[in-house]
Amino acid sequence: MHITFIATRKNSDPAERELYEMDFLLRILGLKRCFVDLGLQTIAACTPPGVEMTLVDEYSEEIDYTAPTDLVALSAKTSCVTRVYEVARRFREQGTTVVLGGIHATLRPDEALEHVDCVVTGEAEQVWPQVVADAQAGKLKARYDTGDYPPLDQIPLPKWPTGRAKRYLFHQIQTTRGCPFTCRFCSVPDISGQAFRFKPVDRVIAELRALPKTAASPLLAKRPLYVVDDNFISRTKYTRELLEAMVPLAQAGELPPWSAETTLNVAQDDALLDLFRDAGCATLIVGIESISQATLEAMAKGINFCMTYQDAIARIHDRGMSVVGNFIVGFDTDTRAVFKDTLDFIQETGILYPFFSILTPMPGTALFDEFKEAGRLDHTDWARYDTRHVVFEPRLMRRDELMDGYIWLYEQAYGTGLMLDRLDRHWRRKSSDGGAHTGSPWTERAFVKARLLPEMARGDAELRQLYRQSFKVLSQHKGDAGNLLTMLDSYDFVRFMRRYRSEKWEDNLQTFTEAPAQPGPTDDNLTAPQWHNEKAKRRSARL
Repeated sequence: MHITFIATRKNSDPAERELYEMDFLLRILGLKRCFVDLGLQTIAACTPPGVEMTLVDEYSEEIDYTAPTDLVALSAKTSCVTRVYEVARRFREQGTTVVLGGIHATLRPDEALEHVDCVVTGEAEQVWPQVVADAQAGKLKARYDTGDYPPLDQIPLPKWPTGRAKRYLFHQIQTTRGCPFTCRFCSVPDISGQAFRFKPVDRVIAELRALPKTAASPLLAKRPLYVVDDNFISRTKYTRELLEAMVPLAQAGELPPWSAETTLNVAQDDALLDLFRDAGCATLIVGIESISQATLEAMAKGINFCMTYQDAIARIHDRGMSVVGNFIVGFDTDTRAVFKDTLDFIQETGILYPFFSILTPMPGTALFDEFKEAGRLDHTDWARYDTRHVVFEPRLMRRDELMDGYIWLYEQAYGTGLMLDRLDRHWRRKSSDGGAHTGSPWTERAFVKARLLPEMARGDAELRQLYRQSFKVLSQHKGDAGNLLTMLDSYDFVRFMRRYRSEKWEDNLQTFTEAPAQPGPTDDNLTAPQWHNEKAKRRSARL
């Protein structure tokens, strides 16, 4: 039997792009994709012996619909499922059996079965061998529900596609699954359960040591590592043990720079932050979501009142780590002031990499059910449920204001001197934090400049000016060229998103700049910031 695992493009149109795919950065470095699909890698590793396998990544190669195979395995989250359905249709027209798993199929299995032969819901590692056995015997069922959540010590190491590791920018590992929080915009508890599960520390260390060692590009002697856990500090006792085991690897130069997603309360513990630093963590990805007290309360994001944002971010910065701040705009408590207020907060705190999303009621969340019942969803065109399209009726602003405000935030954060101001401050902190400066050697800075010069020559006056300023800051600080490339990738995304400006863009610009209070049915506390919350202030004061 032969199984073909296919990681499809995120969008049906190859010209489309997502910020997290880092199209510009990949082009500059000569790579194909940020990372291979970790879920498909893991399921491939669960396939019984004796089964032939091929892993196809549509970002790296065209899908051959005529290649002989007995079974095609696909996976998709909601925003990607439209493309997956297209691929499934092409294979089924050839008479090939198609199996679909992943987030969207788990949450909407009946819909998925309209497009494929078999659906696997939940975490599929334990049931996958049975799916394969049934397919071999010609007894494949239409649906397999996993039910229980598999212990992580029973999940094998992901299977890397042979000889292809050099195509990807990041390595990935997963150390935990599950989340006990009940944020109304998130479906993680429905997919992975509310109880935390942990991969044994020795298994994680073995997985780290088993990662392919091929250099990604001349700029990257070691490919950076992304820990995909929804919350890396889900249980601090486990996190400490893991970080303590990672410290010797970092000290021996066996670990690349790495990043992880975490909740704000990571900053409450000095010793834990020190361990992150000592274990080689370069960046913490923090779900800030909103600076508004009212929004955090409405979305059941109480964890964000563990201390004030400013204190939390400063404590992370003090260890030399950068911050990716995830922000969502479009909540029912958001007025038009949210855009400028958010931008001002980012510049005040020096968050290096702000990441913005439009509120999107995803299937499986309380928010989706609420909006659907209220008739506020515009459609269920899943390709547009990608957090960069408005798919519902906002409460305190128009649809065009929400869309334009989202674009304006990106433009201001990455298309102006504000970007270089944050980068300048980050490199100054790195130079004065008491440790060794970790900027790029001159050879890497020269490599980046050489790769950017052709882009600069083809660009317009705005791009050329920003690049010249970027080169100047890079040379002054002898900074990390990777930081600069990441920010210029976001600038490239800004230029892409300009095509989605509304016809009222010019009128809306003045609104965002002036950021007046929203007239009408508002609450006086809507714009009260998180750092005015009494609980957050008290907890910060105790640290």
